[in-house]
Amino acid sequence: MTIIRTHVPDSQNNYNHLVYCPLMRKAAAVDPYNADHLLAVAKKHDLTIAQIWITHEHGDHIRDMKKLKAQTGSDIYAPSSCQDFFQADHWLQDKQGVTIGTTTLKHKLTPGHTPGHGVYIHADQDQEENNYIICADTLFNAGVGNVISGDVIQLFRTTEMLSALLPDACRLYPGHDYIVNNLEFVLHHFPWCHAAQKVLTEVSTQQPDTRQMQNIGQEKTYNPFLSLTSSWVTAHPALHELNAQQRFVTLRDWRNQW
Repeated sequence: MTIIRTHVPDSQNNYNHLVYCPLMRKAAAVDPYNADHLLAVAKKHDLTIAQIWITHEHGDHIRDMKKLKAQTGSDIYAPSSCQDFFQADHWLQDKQGVTIGTTTLKHKLTPGHTPGHGVYIHADQDQEENNYIICADTLFNAGVGNVISGDVIQLFRTTEMLSALLPDACRLYPGHDYIVNNLEFVLHHFPWCHAAQKVLTEVSTQQPDTRQMQNIGQEKTYNPFLSLTSSWVTAHPALHELNAQQRFVTLRDWRNQW
């Protein structure tokens, strides 16, 4: 495995991640909220932080970016669509690879939550169970990001793109621990979704740092934003006559009011 997830204390329920090279023991810190916390996690795992990867411009995702750069001398990598918001050493284009040691991920532009959002995808063609996506605030467990500073139609298109692109075994590493609240939202509107109830029962007994990982295939059984044409979603009388885009917009509006 080439990624470590850590729940950041005294944050906005943020997850931070270290993507690392197991041979060189070098790591990239993604969206550093607390530099000291990330340095402690890296030290615990015998890793040296050598790069900083950013997904988007929101304050809780770049909070300690400058501090961590000053402490480690790391270069900052960020989506090219964020150039108006902060300074970086390397601006990433869509589908551009980014490498730490011998570990390479693909950067993908994913506008919607914000116009400048990007994600990082690890693709292993030989072992699909090793695939993962650092999706920050684009995809969440049982949900998607808000569009307060973004665009709901862009987020719909991005979500559809990722749903088609990612294999079912690809694990999600979102930027926040929202799974319990999101599953409660799903069950409020879709009480017949047995998969949501099963996962909620399981994760409710776990702490943020021990929450079981979910993959895209699992998400499609209880995340309505990834299941717009599934029978358990279209069974809702308010959604039945709508097309996929209209369902997405309606669901996002419901979630805004939750």
